[in-house]
Amino acid sequence: MRLFLNALGFQTAWWACIAGIAQGLEIPALFYGLVLAGLHLAFAPQRGPEIKLAAIALALGIAIDTLLQAASVIDFYGWSLAYLSPFWLWVLWVLFAMTLNSSLSFLQTKPLWWSALAGLAFGPLTYYAGAQLGAASFDGSFIHISALALTWMIAMPYLVHTAKQLFSPLKGQP
Repeated sequence: MRLFLNALGFQTAWWACIAGIAQGLEIPALFYGLVLAGLHLAFAPQRGPEIKLAAIALALGIAIDTLLQAASVIDFYGWSLAYLSPFWLWVLWVLFAMTLNSSLSFLQTKPLWWSALAGLAFGPLTYYAGAQLGAASFDGSFIHISALALTWMIAMPYLVHTAKQLFSPLKGQP
């Protein structure tokens, strides 16, 4: 049940953020995402690794999305700090990290190329869907889709590997 709630929470937060941008409800969407993150941490068996993974994903996400925007691959809408990616994306990166040891934890048991393939397929699809629903502008050119695919083909296995390292039991302990 916990895995289902984790997946459902992430999906509802994604929709809330996308709809929040498109409908002018960014603050309630951000609040909803932050409440979900807080609930996840409140019930997490290992809060320390969850926070570390969320911080790593947040830093990576800000860098990726800011670079994608600076390179004119995609133009995100919403409140942001200076030239950085918008806050709603920050919340989604944190929540995505919180799926890596829950609803997406099965990826930790698979070869990293599975994560690379998942990133290759679902990374661009998610950005494209968000743009189509009004949270960004994206021309969908082959070059831009390829940039998203390559980015996620690297980021996804990196995050899965990091999750596996953070959540694996220490050697020599029962």
